[in-house]
Amino acid sequence: MQKTEPKTVKEKTKKTKPNALITLCFSALFAAIIAVATAFIKVNTASDEGYLHFGDSMIYLASCVLPLPYAMLASAVGGFLADLIAGVPMWAPFTAVIKAFNAVPFALLYYSNRYKKKDKILTGATVGMSVASGLVTIVGYFLATWTLLSLESAVVGIPTCWIQPLGSAIVFYIVAAALDAAKFKTRVNRLLYKTKNKPSSFI
Repeated sequence: MQKTEPKTVKEKTKKTKPNALITLCFSALFAAIIAVATAFIKVNTASDEGYLHFGDSMIYLASCVLPLPYAMLASAVGGFLADLIAGVPMWAPFTAVIKAFNAVPFALLYYSNRYKKKDKILTGATVGMSVASGLVTIVGYFLATWTLLSLESAVVGIPTCWIQPLGSAIVFYIVAAALDAAKFKTRVNRLLYKTKNKPSSFI
């Protein structure tokens, strides 16, 4: 009987759902941060009239904190708004889809039992997630450029397509390390989950 009590606590923790209103508020906050980091913290590129930005790093962060549907929503809305602000509305629908899928690699690994340090943002697993998400960006914008411009334009961008994912990953690692030192995820967990038990993860 004594051995079953810890399992019962774990099961209750896993079944605990995040507060919908608070999670939605965090999603809106992350969407705004993603939009600002994408539209304003950027380096223009003359080759394809686009720009390199660090908004993806905030998408990685949001995906480590929010449940999958909310992370995808925040990423899509943030990217969509960024393109509208930047004056390239034709890219906005493509960006919304790509950014939503940027959150998926993180969530898939978070659902895996292999992810152990669920009170931390920066781990070996999240490093791998950022790489996978970067590949989503590269493939997604290759297809988007092919659709909006031409196959030739998409191919021309291949030699430099890795710069944005790499830059975003580096920024993510730095920010995540700083937030882990401040126990950011543990603190936010307590807001999302109204329980005395420490939740094992957000998703």
